[in-house]
Amino acid sequence: MFNWFIAEGVEEVGISFLDFYSVGHICMGIGIYLLFSLFYTIPMGKEEGSSQILLPLWAVWVITVIIGIIWEIIENFLFFGLDIKFEGRLDSPANIISDILCVALGGGGMWLFAHLIFKYHKKVWPYYILGLLGLGSWIIVFLILRATTLIL
Repeated sequence: MFNWFIAEGVEEVGISFLDFYSVGHICMGIGIYLLFSLFYTIPMGKEEGSSQILLPLWAVWVITVIIGIIWEIIENFLFFGLDIKFEGRLDSPANIISDILCVALGGGGMWLFAHLIFKYHKKVWPYYILGLLGLGSWIIVFLILRATTLIL
């Protein structure tokens, strides 16, 4: 039986609203946000008064979402055209939307986390250490879900 909300087998991946790649898209959002937040944190390490923030945290989130949208276009046109798309089929519109929302969710979580860290702690190392630990944890969840989906 087809599950439109959560993929329970390989035949539903890319068609259902959520699948194991959804967790991968959360990881993508976290990773992109961590990378582009360097434009916010690098100036923080300079001498007081001489640092100018290159990119505000909200703009980092916007860039993250834009990259998520670009990724979906690449995935569903270029990868499909090159016949390297998973299961050789296009994602459903619902799956494309959920993938973009998951990228936005991952980036949004990092935005909130960054806001809290930099409000109370001016050093950047706790942000990146905890951000990378969070990214690693989500990657483990992704791998577990991928393995269990492909087995079913």
